[in-house]
Amino acid sequence: MTALSPEQVVEMVEVGVILMGIAITWAVYHNSDRAELPGDARIPDPAEADDAHPDTRGRTL
Repeated sequence: MTALSPEQVVEMVEVGVILMGIAITWAVYHNSDRAELPGDARIPDPAEADDAHPDTRGRTL
């Protein structure tokens, strides 16, 4: 037998799910303002040689 009533267990689960949703939303949108969006990438000069080691850091779509 548990020390908590069924209503208390349901309320704890509800609070946990809400907090988990907030944490997931924060993780998805954290630093998203620095993401490279379509149309924001610079157009390379055709006269320049390609990079030997392309920059693969950051988020991509």
